[in-house]
Amino acid sequence: MDFWLFPNEGQTYNSLQYSLTSFSPFPEFGFKAKHFNFLEANQIRYSSVATPVTELYFKSVMQKGQSTDVFFTLNTSPRLNFSIAYRGLRSLGKYINQLSSTGNFRFTTSYNTKNGRYYANAHFVSQDILNGENGGITTIQDFESANPNFKNRERLEIYLTDAKSFLKGKRVFLDHTFRINSTAASNNLYVTHQFNYENKYFEYNQLTVPSSVNGGTIYRFGDSYRTSGINDQTHYNKTYNRVGLIYENTSLGKFQFFADDFFSNYYYNQILILDKITIPSSISQRINSVGGQYDYQKNKWKGKFIFSRSLTNQSLSNLDAKLRYDLNEKIELSFGYQT
Repeated sequence: MDFWLFPNEGQTYNSLQYSLTSFSPFPEFGFKAKHFNFLEANQIRYSSVATPVTELYFKSVMQKGQSTDVFFTLNTSPRLNFSIAYRGLRSLGKYINQLSSTGNFRFTTSYNTKNGRYYANAHFVSQDILNGENGGITTIQDFESANPNFKNRERLEIYLTDAKSFLKGKRVFLDHTFRINSTAASNNLYVTHQFNYENKYFEYNQLTVPSSVNGGTIYRFGDSYRTSGINDQTHYNKTYNRVGLIYENTSLGKFQFFADDFFSNYYYNQILILDKITIPSSISQRINSVGGQYDYQKNKWKGKFIFSRSLTNQSLSNLDAKLRYDLNEKIELSFGYQT
């Protein structure tokens, strides 16, 4: 029996743990199949180290490919940390036109005052994900046969020889907190602010539109409005601000009341005219919301409950509840609900 691995590194992903998935109530960028290797704001980690730390990773991958991850961090003082990191991958894959090329650059800094009243975390990331898109193999029988000539997968005919997709994004993020009472006590009051600016860009490029299959010509995705040189571009940017007031009781947990402002632009490089209807090239929207959040952690219990509702014309409400119980060192019970 033959056993074949995934045809390329960085090309195919599976969601193995759905409980780790979070859903934003705000309008976000599409093309989520390309976002598995895209680091979101809540996936960035901050450091605090006694001495400088360097981590280097390198691995060879499929078909003349390399994967690397480099990380360096240091504290210039006990309260100020910087880190810089880069993760990269380039792999040709086992099939024609299946290149994977990704890069994730990230820079972080964290700071806190000597008396512990003010804490700040900030980061900048720049990421790009390039994939060759071959549209799949044309003759399934060749793939499923035991013909030794097709053990080399580069001999299989594919639909698209010059199509590619490209996702690129940059983000600036700041999250900081100030404790109003001068010394930490059993009851504390905090002021918080979070800022997130992000822009993303996605492009699908296909120079040759018709595919040649067994001497004939077909269109892989149906009729096309272009005979050659498809170049679809989608742009997106958002600005998010959230201010909040937190009351913390060491026994009861944290009670937070917040207000946020979300503004986004979603735009293309062209308009679409259908009969007498003209579809514009952009969508801009602003959503303002208010809400509350409760965080609880004691012994083996940990929970977070959030509710928010929009004040603007676009109706939006979000209820998100998570509860976890650590039964023992090996077993954890969790419950989550969002609407």
